Amino acid sequence: MTKINLNVYKTFVVTAMLSLMACNNTDSPEQTLEKQSAFEQNKKVIDDRKYYLIKPDNYNADKAYKLLLAFHGSGGNSEQMRNIVRFEEYSDDYLIAYPQSKVEEWNEGCNCNKPNRLGINDLEFVDHIIEQIQSEHHILEDEIYGTGYSQGALFSQNLLCNRSDKFKAIAAVAAPMSVQLSEACNISDPTDYLSIHGKNDTVLPYLGRYHSNWGLISSPDAISLIADLNQINTEPTSTTVKEGFIETQYKNDTNTTQLLTAVNGGHTWFLNNLDTSQYILNFFDQATSVQLPKHSFMIKTPSGFNHVRAMGLNNDGPAVVLISGFNKNFHSDSAWYALLQSLLAENYRVYSIDRAGNAWGDYNEKASYQYFVDDLYTILKSLNETDISLVSFASSNISAQLFQDKYSSEDIKINNMVWVDPDILLPHSIALYKGYPVDWYKEYIVDLMPYYEEHYFTERSTTKIAAEIVEIEAMIPTELADKMDWEFYNNIANRRLTITGQKIRATEIANYSADLDAARDISINTNIPITIIDSDFEQTDIDNAEENVENLIKWQQEGTEWSKQVAQQTGGQYIPLSNAKHLVPFENPLVIKQAIDHFLSK
Repeated sequence: MTKINLNVYKTFVVTAMLSLMACNNTDSPEQTLEKQSAFEQNKKVIDDRKYYLIKPDNYNADKAYKLLLAFHGSGGNSEQMRNIVRFEEYSDDYLIAYPQSKVEEWNEGCNCNKPNRLGINDLEFVDHIIEQIQSEHHILEDEIYGTGYSQGALFSQNLLCNRSDKFKAIAAVAAPMSVQLSEACNISDPTDYLSIHGKNDTVLPYLGRYHSNWGLISSPDAISLIADLNQINTEPTSTTVKEGFIETQYKNDTNTTQLLTAVNGGHTWFLNNLDTSQYILNFFDQATSVQLPKHSFMIKTPSGFNHVRAMGLNNDGPAVVLISGFNKNFHSDSAWYALLQSLLAENYRVYSIDRAGNAWGDYNEKASYQYFVDDLYTILKSLNETDISLVSFASSNISAQLFQDKYSSEDIKINNMVWVDPDILLPHSIALYKGYPVDWYKEYIVDLMPYYEEHYFTERSTTKIAAEIVEIEAMIPTELADKMDWEFYNNIANRRLTITGQKIRATEIANYSADLDAARDISINTNIPITIIDSDFEQTDIDNAEENVENLIKWQQEGTEWSKQVAQQTGGQYIPLSNAKHLVPFENPLVIKQAIDHFLSK
């Protein structure tokens, strides 16, 4: 093969970059200057180095984001890279960092170029960028991504080989791999990798190039090597994914290494009709450990990160806040609102908010209904929601009661509360709640934890969740079937089977007794209307009981009287449901909506 002069190579790369910018730039000179000035406002400095950090338009300082670093090519700069890729226009899930090289190129790991000779440590620069961003923003754990174009793609491979412990996935566009890096590469932590390369690339050729100082191996050889270093031992698959594009994929149970070949593509980000930025983000989505459903995000709270699902954000008026409690299997998360939230969002801003450890939240050994109170306040303040209707299902009325006691006199107005099948905060009922299995979990919680780590109870939990789905399918009114978000429900239900999901369930059961004690002695606030929706689900327990029947009957009777009394004292409604199931949000969602409408539509 023909040798290449490095100066000629640089000329090729700079020319390609300028051409790419010209093709993508339709702004007038005045518009260009204005955008340059705006971009400079995003500059961050580390010693004598700089990068630019772009945040989503709806950035929330309490929200947790993924981090994506995008590296420009030889002779380029951060702003040019931003104008090419424009990742922030595709997703609100990322903070996007556009680092600037110190000289014309990055120290790509070939030990052959100018930054190497000058001793420029770009790997350390990236370390400092990540550290600074993590210190100033909330970045989701293990959710850092990297991508590069041209020589920036070669540098992204250096990150793959030397910083795989920091990156979840890396994507390289328009570059094969240097011979030197291919011989020295060591991927300590298998990391998903995507290469996108045009077969007709004459700057950094797809089939590689021989050079005594700066050789390139081909993209197919590079992807095979990286798959091997990623510990993928399966044979590759090759698929024509769209006209002119061939996808070669190496994949095992944990990682993917992939080459997308543009059959007629040259040295460019814009390969034929491929939306390269979207393709990369899609690849990152399949790699993520935190694949949040639509409308979902994470908020930083005293407990860690809590999951929030927001819908109907264009609606005016007070917001409806949904919090969850136990069902018979002690599952307690926003899955219970997979139907109701969609229904309410037609008229209201609606937030379903999970406690620590539930859904995608961080595990916390203090997780409980009372510990959630400060988290709830933090989340509402972060969302700038200070005028709410608070809806609690089952035992989460404990949180509602504690929340109104602590915060209703401050800067959050609670218009009304709707308690759906609440815990009865009277001595007999509390004693019943504290019995088996709650007392058992409280005694053995420490001993149980290693079993959850080993998935000892996963099969049993899977069976229970499957039975719940069958039960819920039969409950949903036919006319509301199209409102049920099964995708969201199943996402949350699957989280219950994770180690964190199983541990948090056990932890909340163990802490439940203390929750009941905390709420028991707090007086009902008669200034906030409380509507109680009271199903007769207890009757099933009574009918099936072989012992303790009198205690169950007393629980049902005192529950009815207490619920009526609370509603009457506070100016709320008492709404009984006959022959009803406990999962009222699925069987009778319209009743809950009507209870909310009663106060908010006035």
